[in-house]
Amino acid sequence: MDLAEHFEQLSRLLDREREAEREENRLRLERRPLAAREALGHTVSRLTIAGAESGLAGTTRLILSRVSRGAEFTPFHGMSHGDNVRVSFPPGTQPPFVDGVLDRVEESRAAVSVQAPLPEPLPSGRCTVDLMGSDATHRRMKKALAQAARASGGEFARLRDVLLGRAPAGAGPLPEVAFFNPRLNRWQQEAVRRALSAEDACLVHGPPGTGKTTVLVEFIRQAVARGKRVLACAPSNIAVDNLLEKLLEGGAEAAAAVGGPRVVRLGHPARALEGLRHATLQVQAAEDEQFARVAELDAWRERLSKRLARSGTRGMDLRERDEARREAGRLWAEARKLELAISRRIALSAQVVLSTHGGLSDHLLRGSFDWVVLDEASQATEPLSWVALLRGRRVVFAGDSQQLPPTLYSKEAAADGLGVTLFDRLQKTLPREVQSLLRVQYRMHETIMSFSSEQFYAGKLLADAAVRAHRACELPGAREEGLTGYPLVFIDTAGTGYEEAFNELLQSRENRGEAGLAARLVQELLAAGIRPRDLAVLTPYAAQVKVLQSLIRVPRLEIGSVDGFQGREKECAVLSLVRSNPRGTVGFLSDTRRMNVAMTRARRLLVVIGDSATIGSHRFYRDFLEYAELRGEYRSAWEWSAT
Repeated sequence: MDLAEHFEQLSRLLDREREAEREENRLRLERRPLAAREALGHTVSRLTIAGAESGLAGTTRLILSRVSRGAEFTPFHGMSHGDNVRVSFPPGTQPPFVDGVLDRVEESRAAVSVQAPLPEPLPSGRCTVDLMGSDATHRRMKKALAQAARASGGEFARLRDVLLGRAPAGAGPLPEVAFFNPRLNRWQQEAVRRALSAEDACLVHGPPGTGKTTVLVEFIRQAVARGKRVLACAPSNIAVDNLLEKLLEGGAEAAAAVGGPRVVRLGHPARALEGLRHATLQVQAAEDEQFARVAELDAWRERLSKRLARSGTRGMDLRERDEARREAGRLWAEARKLELAISRRIALSAQVVLSTHGGLSDHLLRGSFDWVVLDEASQATEPLSWVALLRGRRVVFAGDSQQLPPTLYSKEAAADGLGVTLFDRLQKTLPREVQSLLRVQYRMHETIMSFSSEQFYAGKLLADAAVRAHRACELPGAREEGLTGYPLVFIDTAGTGYEEAFNELLQSRENRGEAGLAARLVQELLAAGIRPRDLAVLTPYAAQVKVLQSLIRVPRLEIGSVDGFQGREKECAVLSLVRSNPRGTVGFLSDTRRMNVAMTRARRLLVVIGDSATIGSHRFYRDFLEYAELRGEYRSAWEWSAT
């Protein structure tokens, strides 16, 4: 396939993916019952507007609340700050809805940041909030593919050809480095040195708990110390914030390398963690000495708009109202023009710019960066990666192809190539001199780590001495009681009658027997002194999450999906596999990358609940059952049947 064909094919696959996403959103809103949408966390209804307040850069924060109906009632459980949402107002309201960004999310209260005008006065009836998709990132990807295909000559064209295997990747000698972080192990140090030596591209393979982000932070600091400008991107806001948080911590040397206004995070402040919002472009712009003029223009416009709203058809004739509307428009345009100029100045002066791929803005980022750093690159589709790659001369990819791949709506598009990431391809094509595997992990007890290491990483992972033998019973306030003295426990439900069921409402699977056992295990662990904040209950299935949430109502104890927990960790984790049927069908548990994520979230204690008769039909789980018998603790669910 030639260059033009490659990008045309990606563009066609991208269109199929966007259509599949739109169809899913349409079906979700139009066909899926309200109860199902609320159960999945995609919709929150029966909300009232508690008020509105001024936000940053001319935005308004709409405060929405709903009265709780019981201890288990958490209407915003499926939404988080930074999500795109639509607020629909009561019938007859104009406008009928506004789109915005979730700014703050609590159990039964949320704030939505909106740019569009709100109804005057604010409606008193009930409103609904729906999660929404966005066309903006799709448009950016389509544009990036077209630009990448057209490029000829110059540094980007060479980088593109290297990444597509049309030109060889180059590497210079490994440099001597005075590391900012003295605690880097030798594999982390080598990864930084290889990245600095790369002439085009470098790949850092970071298995769970190996400090991939630590390596990227050190690399960025080294690059900046050498006078380079860096763009750092990741597919999700939480991954960007994780990188930003680590960049902003450290001692005086680190602060001198990248600190204060020299680091800027693009994107709506509502999408950043609250403690990091000071680093966002909008907040830095609002603190600029020239921003007082923007605030003054916005205040004039707001007073004029309120005067127009109050006057109705009285007090102002048609000519005066037209002049007032034109003046309000002029004030808005002048304020935004000045705000854009301030924002551009700040972004262009920053040594490090951080953003999601979708948050990259052409009107803010002029020129190119010396380095592009792509974190969680194994979760970004190839078109998404090109959005960032267009802006750099050299690139560092960091990720783990043995964990979850990009989330796609179209199975056909994924199978036809959209599911293959640049990270996947580069693992096979880049020379070894510019690839690094991080080998020492700082999270898991060695027994938890070793199965994943053998199955996914050719047995190359090593447990750091600080975590190699740590156990749950050594946590503050915990006792060696029940399961707390073991690092890995498999509890076999075979023969108990704990069979799976299909939840028609949620179109997902559940296993109430397993959920009940998980609830008993949680109580046992809490009774042994494990703190709720140190414990998570995970499952691959959305319907099982709902069942677990109905049975386990412990503040600060997290219950969630495996997919939503990638990149995170807990001291202890209980994993419910759900599948139990006479056919031995494991469904999407056959994607063992999901299980690699699930089995590597726990630091000191991992308890897996499953039916050996069902999961044992798959080679991976057969190996796990054997491993649990040899290296862990293999128990029967019958031991808890009387409790």
